[in-house]
Amino acid sequence: MDASFSKTLIQISEYGSITKAAEKMGYTQSGLSHTLNRVEDELGFKLFIRSKTGVALTKEGKLLLPVAKEVEHSAEKLYETITSIQGIQKGCVTIGTFSSISMNILPPVLKAFGRDYPGIQIDLKEGSITKIREWIMDHTVDIGFTSIQEGDEFEYKILFEDPLLAVIPKDFELDVDRPFDVKIFEKYPFIMAAMEKGYDCDTERAVKENNLDLNIILSSNDDIAIISMVEYNLGLSILPELITINHSERVRTMPMKPYSCRMLGVGVDSFKNISPAALKFIEYSEKIIRKKKIKQ
Repeated sequence: MDASFSKTLIQISEYGSITKAAEKMGYTQSGLSHTLNRVEDELGFKLFIRSKTGVALTKEGKLLLPVAKEVEHSAEKLYETITSIQGIQKGCVTIGTFSSISMNILPPVLKAFGRDYPGIQIDLKEGSITKIREWIMDHTVDIGFTSIQEGDEFEYKILFEDPLLAVIPKDFELDVDRPFDVKIFEKYPFIMAAMEKGYDCDTERAVKENNLDLNIILSSNDDIAIISMVEYNLGLSILPELITINHSERVRTMPMKPYSCRMLGVGVDSFKNISPAALKFIEYSEKIIRKKKIKQ
């Protein structure tokens, strides 16, 4: 069994397809299938269940996957440490993040980092708070840019706070202009931001802290869909400022009273154990993001 075993297991499980994994790894489909068959023969058990729609991990494969991720994480750190000592900046940093962060916050960081470290590849993965937390803990990503929650088991640094805003139709009438009294939400249909399981934790926290009794008529984990629903007068909602930045012409957004926010930061399994390239990316992020927020 060669050293590519762990990468093969990870890539096929992530894409759920030998063909797609082969494309990502630069192999032919038949070549990767042959490699997988050879590895399974050596192991004496199957790693994947094949079907017409793709492949899925067997019970044995599921046991090996977290170990394979540890191996890949350690190998990448070893490689980058060696090249760092040699003065050659090469490697790969995998980052988990929200689409709102990758669109509105990360571009200047990526530009500056890519200019100074052109040999380091950046791989972005977008997901929810739950997904990013899982990716950090099982080393699917090196770094997670996410909303920091009480009880998070990974290590993190807070970068900035993102205000939660009232999202209302353009023609919504108010007796006062600003800020938006959260008790007004109780008088109208409400559209709740959601996650894979349950409501969005930041919005739900704001609701609970203010003891709001909402008439929740709809929920969605698609922020843009929520904005569209508000635009068409289906109800009111609460969304982070970062999400609403590019949609100000469609709805009206207002700071809330009392003030609520989510804390956005960078999370890692362990700051002591991350690769030199990942650590350097975090340094750039802290400097550029905090400077950008101060200017705003």
